[in-house]
Amino acid sequence: MSVAVLQEARRAPVRETPTHYDFVPLTPGELSAWDILIRPYDSRELFHSQAWLDYLAASRGVEIQRWAIHEDGRPIGYFCGGLLQKGPFRIFGSPLKGWGTNFLGPVINRDVDQRAFFRALDELARRERWAMLELENPILSEACFEAHGFSSYPQPTFLVELTPEDPQIMWGRIQQRSEVRKARRNGLIVEDTNDPAIADEYYDQYIEILRPKHTFPSYDRTCPRLLFEHLRPYGRLLALQVREPGGLIVATGLFPYDDRTLYFWGGAGRLSGRKHAPNDLLHWTAMEMGAARGLRLYNMCGNGFFKSKFGGTYDAPKRWQKYYWASARWARRGYEGYFKKRMSVQGWWHRMMDERTGAR
Repeated sequence: MSVAVLQEARRAPVRETPTHYDFVPLTPGELSAWDILIRPYDSRELFHSQAWLDYLAASRGVEIQRWAIHEDGRPIGYFCGGLLQKGPFRIFGSPLKGWGTNFLGPVINRDVDQRAFFRALDELARRERWAMLELENPILSEACFEAHGFSSYPQPTFLVELTPEDPQIMWGRIQQRSEVRKARRNGLIVEDTNDPAIADEYYDQYIEILRPKHTFPSYDRTCPRLLFEHLRPYGRLLALQVREPGGLIVATGLFPYDDRTLYFWGGAGRLSGRKHAPNDLLHWTAMEMGAARGLRLYNMCGNGFFKSKFGGTYDAPKRWQKYYWASARWARRGYEGYFKKRMSVQGWWHRMMDERTGAR
């Protein structure tokens, strides 16, 4: 999906004809054919796939739930997400913040009646006793979200157009050409590895780069392990590692993808290797590999000065929340404050352990 299409989808007109939709739980047969069922729809993304939903269930401890969206007894789309129980609160994420998942929401075509969808979604939330719903999907209209009581926060990112027909077009757009050349002159090479050990290497490097900031990863090392385990066998993950001539791995990156878009899930590196510009080579190589697979878009899944240098367009899609229980809003704010404090304390603890053991 191109940058222009993503931005236009959020301004798409909504049909005026009154319509009624029903959310119907899937049968066991439909569940087993999930990837086939969702394949024809415009809003289908990597994150709707069975492999990704299995990864979310395993890594985030959520219960994946799915429905068919029916109009007059026939399916016109599907809806999925994860249910999380926090004390008395039933929280439904499609997706939820912190899941490393850009989009979920409905799997539908652009001609769907969005007002009818939101009315049916409210009915589902009341029936399932959700205290809160969080949703992000590029095909849904901002006007409909606002009309149905959702509030939003931006998810800024850079979207880089990939050019499979001529990679030199991409090369001409990036500002990091000298750094990529430098990395190659220094003998750095990038490997797409089948070795699951890359997950632990990535996590160790991630801890190393966070340590000077006195913080700690927001997820444990099982998350990258499970990402590799669930996506790599299906050809849905670039697992890249950058080696120095002596064999030391100085940078790593995990890049999920589908048949249209490459995503940056996470990257890290050894502080000692930064002088050789491994991260510049890492991202450029991911772009090359994505283009070689026929992909048209690289979503860098975040913004910042470094990411701005790869020829992308700044975009700020919104994630939307709706609270069906007023108490859930305050509970979530309290949890977010607790979570940030916990990350700070963990960073402090690891720093103290490093000082005791003499680690650098």
